[in-house]
Amino acid sequence: MNSMLIEKYFNRFDTLNQRERISVAVLILVSLAILFYVAIIEPIALKVDSIRNQLANVEVQIKAGETQIATLQKVLAQDPDTENRKQLAQLQEQQKLINTKLREKMQGLIEPAQMAKVLEAVVTKTSNLSLERLKNLPTQPLIDSNDDETSRAISDVGVYRHGLQIELRGSYMNMLAYLDNLKSLPWDFYWDTLELQVRKYPESHIIITVHTLSFKEGWIGV
Repeated sequence: MNSMLIEKYFNRFDTLNQRERISVAVLILVSLAILFYVAIIEPIALKVDSIRNQLANVEVQIKAGETQIATLQKVLAQDPDTENRKQLAQLQEQQKLINTKLREKMQGLIEPAQMAKVLEAVVTKTSNLSLERLKNLPTQPLIDSNDDETSRAISDVGVYRHGLQIELRGSYMNMLAYLDNLKSLPWDFYWDTLELQVRKYPESHIIITVHTLSFKEGWIGV
């Protein structure tokens, strides 16, 4: 029944003139784009916004603690006393608690050295999907600063952002299957951007940018 129905629509499509065929093709592409946004991009964007808000709160706490520690370290270098040492010890204890919270949030995140291999392995398991490029992005500290003393305080946190960009080629359904396979992985990572370009229907080009966090600065090359 389904095959007869599909054949019926193909026969009807063949009876259309060139202008009508173009109109139908544009309508199909627009419908697919809307479906792609509602099913994939919008849920991912909401999840990314939620995670970014959580990290922003942690970053504010870290910044505040580091500023206080840096100020007390300057005071101690000039005129150390027992009270300042006591306050410094308390702040360092708070810093440890913040680090512990940050480690808890990082549980389940994929290791930087694994991310490229895992994303590439999922490509090979997805039918009719080609990998065009896989590129590591520069490693960045979770909190960047140009101040020397603050930078030393940040080194106590030692959290780094490892980004990766992957470019794929295939049909819309292949892309959808790949994204579903990524969501089913036992590891987590943060979604930054997802771009879809229809070069020549039905072939599409997708660029995905993701990142993970770790306490290691080094990047293992692709």
